[in-house]
Amino acid sequence: MDKVSYPGIAIAFVFSFFRPGIRTFSFFWPGIGVESALLGGVLGLVVMALIVIISRGGMGWGDVKMAALIGLMTGFPLVIVALLLSWIGGGLVAAILLALKIKGRKDMIPSATFMAVAAMVTLLWGQTIYHWYLP
Repeated sequence: MDKVSYPGIAIAFVFSFFRPGIRTFSFFWPGIGVESALLGGVLGLVVMALIVIISRGGMGWGDVKMAALIGLMTGFPLVIVALLLSWIGGGLVAAILLALKIKGRKDMIPSATFMAVAAMVTLLWGQTIYHWYLP
């Protein structure tokens, strides 16, 4: 996972200097999404790191790195949309797998798949989803 996460983080950071669609938050460089990307990356990293620490092994550190990557790609506040969508999607699939007795309560369900899908949905429709709740 590190072979994908670390280069992805570096590329997402570099592209944040040139990507106009990420301009939802900027104090110092109007029109440049660096601050939004950095804030999104830090927020994704911190939130998922807290979950890893609190759950004591329920999630892995690869998920933390992936959340940082997603935060850099989507920026702030869309990283919140991406994380919420991944948790909702993962929770729904986990509930279905538990109800059908395909998985048990102690079985692991990888979250990276849900995070990747949520990141793509957020990149495509994140602004619209965000504005459903905050006009």
